[in-house]
Amino acid sequence: MIFKILSVALLTSVLFSCSDYQKIVKGDNYEKKFLHANRMFEKETYTKALTLYEQIYQRYPKTDKGEVAYYRIARSYYAIEDYYMAGYYFNQFTQRYPFSDNAEESLFMTAICSVKNSPKPSLDQEETDLALNDLQLFVQRYPESDLIDSCNRTMDRLRYKLEFKKFEAVQLYDRMENNRAAVASSQSFLQDYPRSIHIKEAAFIQFRNSYELAVKSIISKKKERVEDAMETYAKYSYLFDNESYEKRAIKYNENLSNELIFVAEQYAYKDIIEAYEMSRSTSEQKKVYYLEETLKRFDNFDKKYPSSELLEKAKAIQKRAKKELVNS
Repeated sequence: MIFKILSVALLTSVLFSCSDYQKIVKGDNYEKKFLHANRMFEKETYTKALTLYEQIYQRYPKTDKGEVAYYRIARSYYAIEDYYMAGYYFNQFTQRYPFSDNAEESLFMTAICSVKNSPKPSLDQEETDLALNDLQLFVQRYPESDLIDSCNRTMDRLRYKLEFKKFEAVQLYDRMENNRAAVASSQSFLQDYPRSIHIKEAAFIQFRNSYELAVKSIISKKKERVEDAMETYAKYSYLFDNESYEKRAIKYNENLSNELIFVAEQYAYKDIIEAYEMSRSTSEQKKVYYLEETLKRFDNFDKKYPSSELLEKAKAIQKRAKKELVNS
């Protein structure tokens, strides 16, 4: 019975309170609105306080009451975790009341709202860039502020988030075995973050994918890509100083040296073929010149690659070139 009486009393009090609040909202007594808004704010009933503060600001935008109302609108939105609206009002506060005692804090809170809106690394980081800009603006405007250390720590955290997002892209391309994209993304990462804690892994990813890209290439692109991969090894080999990377990196580089020899052999054989094909000219003078050039190139090939698997094919071309030269 007592419980029912208390419940009814509580419900009556709530209804009366709601009714009283609505009367104040709809009324014209702005002094009462301001006092009631302050009570709501202190009781952390922020949504109701917002409605009243907005009315007060509209009524007295250039007064002390308007300044307090506008600041507490921003604070109320922050308290209910609507950081977009809070950030907007804090930012506007610094512009509308630049000489207020709360201007410094409001500019800081503008940045903090942007920080709150910064998403996890896997998502688009436009809000993170905005947060960094807002924090930098605060540091520039209030270089002696007690909040500078907090700003610097927060900026370091945000910068690492951007760094980690870029590193995740490197890892993703590597897992997908998209060698070209992995090389490009890791190269960009190493340029942007030369002191990153991920630098060793990023460097190895660039080298390994440069290696894969080189060995898989068609002959016309292989020499350039092999040389690029070997240049990457020379540049970053000092980072491959643990067992996980060192043995593999050395092996890859040895394979690249062999690939370079193979490419040179292929090119030398190709030169023989090209010279012989050029001898098909209608000009007798040119024909003789290119047949002789074919024989010269064969001699160089024979001396340089005596064990080549292409030697028999090269000899066949040499014999035809000799025969045609005799008949010319």
